Amino acid sequence: MKLELETLTDHSMNWDWENQHVAQSFVPSTVGGTTPSTISINDIIESGTVLIAAGPADLEKATIVGDQGGYRVVPIGLIETAQISMNKPLSRIFEIGSQLSYIIPGRTIGGISISRVFFDGPSLLKAIYMGEVNSDAASDKFKYARFQSSPTEAYQEFANIGSGNIAMNLASSFFDQPVGLAFFFQDQQKQNMGQIYFEGCRVSTYNIGISAQMNVMTEAISMEFIRCRPILSTSSDKYNKNDPASAYADVNIVSPISNAPPSLS
Repeated sequence: MKLELETLTDHSMNWDWENQHVAQSFVPSTVGGTTPSTISINDIIESGTVLIAAGPADLEKATIVGDQGGYRVVPIGLIETAQISMNKPLSRIFEIGSQLSYIIPGRTIGGISISRVFFDGPSLLKAIYMGEVNSDAASDKFKYARFQSSPTEAYQEFANIGSGNIAMNLASSFFDQPVGLAFFFQDQQKQNMGQIYFEGCRVSTYNIGISAQMNVMTEAISMEFIRCRPILSTSSDKYNKNDPASAYADVNIVSPISNAPPSLS
């Protein structure tokens, strides 16, 4: 339940650490005549309720136009670990005549790393291109591909990217083509928490380890992306967690969900 912080001054008065969870303690006993909700064990997000899918490099290219709606993305299976990191460098500026300083934010840089089980099927470098490649073919000397980001262009010629289902030739200019990655988050009751799309992902490193004692082999990649775009379907005042058609909005942090976006005119 959202808190209207401007009408509440001290949230620590109801802190009952012996009998309540923190989320319960800082919500009034009744808000609008209803009992405040708390965090349930089913609200916890765990790895089994997260889906990672490959798509075109641009979110607009992934959007399906027409009656079907939705997004053109392909789920990637057997991922063991995935990590998203973002870094915004800060510069601290001092001035003569003062002991204080200014902090100037820099440009955000982001990266994604994925580790996946190695099996007889499309390897990880091929799997992440399933949503971006429009059509492709290969001879014994070259790889040919057209991409979803520019479907009207003729086939482009590249060095071969792999043999069979395994792609490992990161030096091929084929892998200079950016891709997109989508992350979908649900709780254990299949209620949507949010969905994020990472545009312009490019692979920077590829790793595969082989050991005599390994029963399962894994391969891993590291990527950098241009920008992170939340996938939205509605404004915050139209948000309905239980309605898939309007479940994705940039939900207000403290204001009531019923608050409509202000007019900037």
